Amino acid sequence: MRHRLVLLAALMFATPALAGQPYTPLKVADGKTVTPPAALIADAKALYANLKSGNGDGIAEGFADKVTTLDGSIELEIPRNTDVVGPFKTIEEMLEALGYSTGGILPGQEDGTIVAKTAINAERQYVVDALTDGVWGTDPLVKGGICTYAYRSYDTKALKRLAAEMDVQSSSFFFVDAPLELRAAPDAGAAVAATLQPGLLYALDYDTHAPGRWLAVHLPEGGVAFANTETAVFDKPYVAGVCFGERKDGKWVIIAQASTSL
Repeated sequence: MRHRLVLLAALMFATPALAGQPYTPLKVADGKTVTPPAALIADAKALYANLKSGNGDGIAEGFADKVTTLDGSIELEIPRNTDVVGPFKTIEEMLEALGYSTGGILPGQEDGTIVAKTAINAERQYVVDALTDGVWGTDPLVKGGICTYAYRSYDTKALKRLAAEMDVQSSSFFFVDAPLELRAAPDAGAAVAATLQPGLLYALDYDTHAPGRWLAVHLPEGGVAFANTETAVFDKPYVAGVCFGERKDGKWVIIAQASTSL
């Protein structure tokens, strides 16, 4: 699932930065997309139909006995955590366990009043959403798997150092998929101050006031410029979705699930 920049969440975790400090943007790799085999498409469609209809036996056929969870953080300096869920006696137990690895907090989870059905429904919807994204790719943490996303790698240690040097949260960093012009002032008529390029991680600047729909961005050469959030498209190397692996009998089943948590 492709994550758009969530401005509210980023603001919640932001801290004042050293305005105008020059820095060198870090590289973020392009995600590797693949063309899935026909058998995978067929098995994914069958799983989708079973999830929508609630066919427990059919759903069970779409999951491996053990599923690896890949838990990422909104703070990009934190490496992803991996764990293994299963095996379980029933598919309901599997779905419930995976429901807690969909990112965020489920209703009732904080106060302990959550019921199994809530987690099961969350997991079913999570996989349905993953199967409707239309992107197939790879993840370096899932060897031999084909995922419903294409992971974009970057150097977490280098990003942690850069965030500390700039005194910003690592959640402040983002990338663009196409060149993006920034304005010298938060005004559509202001001069173009800089153009951001794809493949690099830039930092948002929450220390500089930006009214309404405008957002300030740290410029690599120093200083700040402004982006119109109504037209500019930001993105982050977050991932959410599932990965399939081929069993010995030729059937494709879910072997991993990736999510991003606050």
